[in-house]
Amino acid sequence: MLAAVPLFLVLAVVAYITIQFAANERDAQAWVRHTYQVMETFRAIQDDAQTAETGARGYLISHDPVFLNSYRSFAAKAPSDLKALRGLTTDNPDQQRRADRLQKLIATRIAGLDIGARNIQQTNALSPPEQLAPALARARQQMGAIRDEVTAGLAEEQSLLASRDAERRNQETLEIAFAIGAGVLTLGILLIAAAMLVRNNISLGVAERARANEAAILQATLDTVRDGVAYFTSEGTLCAFNAGFFKLLELPAGLAKIRDTNLSQLQAVGPQILSPPEAAKGTVEAQHVAWAGRELDVYKAPVATGGFLIGISDVTARMRAESAVRQSQKMEAIGHLTGGVAHDFNNLLQIISANLDLAVASGEAKASPKLGQRLQNAIGAVSRGSRLTAQLLAFARRQALDPRSVDLGRVLRDMTDLLRRTLGEQIQVEALIAGGLWNTLVDPTQVENAILNLAINARDAMPDGGKLTLEVANAHLDDAYAAQHGEVNPGQYVMLAVSDTGTGMTPEVMGRVFEPFFTTKPEGKGTGLGLAHAYGFVKQSGGHIKIYSELGEGTTVKLYLPRTRRAQDALEAGHAQPVEGGSERILVVEDDEGVRAAVVDMLIDLGYAVQRAENAEAALKLLESGTAVDLLFTDVVMPGALSTREFTRRAQAMFPRLLVLYTSGYTQNAIVHNGRLDDDAFLLSKPYRKDELARKLRSVFAGTARGPVASTAVVASASLMDRNQQRGKVLVVEDVMLIRMATVDMLEQIGFSAAEAGDGAEALALLQADPAIEILLTDLGLPGMNGRQLVEEALRLKPSLKVIIASGYSTESDMGGGSGDKGLVHLTKPYDLGQLRKALGV
Repeated sequence: MLAAVPLFLVLAVVAYITIQFAANERDAQAWVRHTYQVMETFRAIQDDAQTAETGARGYLISHDPVFLNSYRSFAAKAPSDLKALRGLTTDNPDQQRRADRLQKLIATRIAGLDIGARNIQQTNALSPPEQLAPALARARQQMGAIRDEVTAGLAEEQSLLASRDAERRNQETLEIAFAIGAGVLTLGILLIAAAMLVRNNISLGVAERARANEAAILQATLDTVRDGVAYFTSEGTLCAFNAGFFKLLELPAGLAKIRDTNLSQLQAVGPQILSPPEAAKGTVEAQHVAWAGRELDVYKAPVATGGFLIGISDVTARMRAESAVRQSQKMEAIGHLTGGVAHDFNNLLQIISANLDLAVASGEAKASPKLGQRLQNAIGAVSRGSRLTAQLLAFARRQALDPRSVDLGRVLRDMTDLLRRTLGEQIQVEALIAGGLWNTLVDPTQVENAILNLAINARDAMPDGGKLTLEVANAHLDDAYAAQHGEVNPGQYVMLAVSDTGTGMTPEVMGRVFEPFFTTKPEGKGTGLGLAHAYGFVKQSGGHIKIYSELGEGTTVKLYLPRTRRAQDALEAGHAQPVEGGSERILVVEDDEGVRAAVVDMLIDLGYAVQRAENAEAALKLLESGTAVDLLFTDVVMPGALSTREFTRRAQAMFPRLLVLYTSGYTQNAIVHNGRLDDDAFLLSKPYRKDELARKLRSVFAGTARGPVASTAVVASASLMDRNQQRGKVLVVEDVMLIRMATVDMLEQIGFSAAEAGDGAEALALLQADPAIEILLTDLGLPGMNGRQLVEEALRLKPSLKVIIASGYSTESDMGGGSGDKGLVHLTKPYDLGQLRKALGV
């Protein structure tokens, strides 16, 4: 518009000048016509005067009255012609004076003619020529004067005509030049206007494309945002949105139309929280709503230019993760508490149990049946206390598991009859076992305890009877399920489900069912440890537990236990062995004086030759003194700088055929890694009875403590070979000190020397300083430099280095899985001695 204003001004000036030229042309034409009129008037006067003169001369000569008509016509017209001349020459003073002179001359001439005419009429005779000559001469003279004036007037008008005609031509020339100039200018203006119009159209097209591009970018940006976003006008009309807005709120797709949908239509099918913001401009109003199975945060904010924005954020995963973390932290804290209490309580039970067993075997108990019965009652109480602490240790994930490759279908078939008898006739028991069932790596005893506890809980939830369904099937937990349950590793599992048709549980109760001693049963009807035991056992076995329950419908508890590709292991029948003593030499190492005294008494009562020591240092001194010992019976956790594992390693170095039997109230220590016994470690969990001690000792001496797979002699010789044959040096890189120490112990046990580092920088320094290092065994999650970076740097320093990656994942995805990883060995946590041997290739 600003550029068009000068164009309009130029056109206005051109139009004005054109009008002025037209007016000047018209004036010039008028003056030319005026000059011609003056000249015509002069000529008319001249012609009339000449005609009058001719008529007068003819009358003077012939006295014919016919000649008087022209004279009289001249006399009549002369005043009007002179008046016309004066009217036409009002702008010319010279012509006005000439008109005055003509008037006098014509008047004089008319007067002369009048006199001559009267004389002729009076005489009525023809005058001789000599008499007419003077009159004629005067007439000629007068007419000459008139002609001269007329001629002069005509000449002057001719001159004016020439100048005016030249002025008119000049004006025409100017008009033509101006017309050409105006045409050129107009054409230029039109071209400029066309160029401006074209440029404006181009700019408009560019602006429209830019606006369309910006709109597309904005829409693409909105569509890539995980949150739902929508913009409404102040009247509530939908102007812009992304697909997430309708998806998160599960709104009908038919409403996703800009300018055709308003907020009231969305409110009719969505949450009422969809409303204009009440907050002032510049502030954001936030609210939370549960909708369509999701937890949503709704943000509303007014827009300065009018209208308002509504944002929808899906916080379901975050809230679930926070809830899982809180639950995990709570269970971990309770686990630490219960584990510590159970450990100390086990030591007390061990003293009581040992003394009760000795008292039962004494002569007083045999002589007094009543005393014997009381002692048996006390022993039963100890047994119940032992089961209680075992459940607490299971929850705390500190029990000693003896995992075997087990067919859960076989376990379930063996237990079905027992469950029918235990649960009673009101409960219908059905077992469903899928075909092609995988083996799972679990402790079979703990599986049986878990099934029994869950079945008893189900019975209590069906006081009027019902149906108990036990199902075993293969299962795969995928990445999507693992993403919703942070503690689950995706992979293959064997699923054991226990379902009932009982009363079900509320969400509040389900949130606490795994807590120890939490129960909904009446006082004295339950300990609240059944589900806690199952929870701890499954977690310690690397599995997953999930509960589904509806009030009035029933409950299903699903145990997911990890699959193993090992062949099924044979189960030992330890309780079938007779209770026998022996004469071997046993060294008891126990820091608790009461427990130590009770164990020594039981062993002596069984016939063994017994030595005792209060800690590892005292035991080593005893062995160094030359005391011959066949078996070490040692507690796992003892005070002192020397670890139990190091103590037993040194003892077996002095006496290669020395056997070791460990005992502990819980086993978060060197001989149990991630809740699993090492392949060559024998354990008797506290509290134990005299007959359990006797059977365990005989099985260790007989070489059947871990089943019929290997004899004691084979184990001893293999252990001796591992200790005497140094296979190389391994650099262990692990930031968790307990895991690092345990791994070093295992490496030394199987014949490797070891160096250890807590992070990548320390590991690289050791690798450069010690050329004997041949193998790198590293965790991935290291502080500072991660495992991948450490491996790359280590291989750059020593390309021949063998690398073992210890990871909590079962695949190589954590190292990228590229072609550069083909030489790496992956060792999945948790790993035992056999898995470590396999990774090392021994």
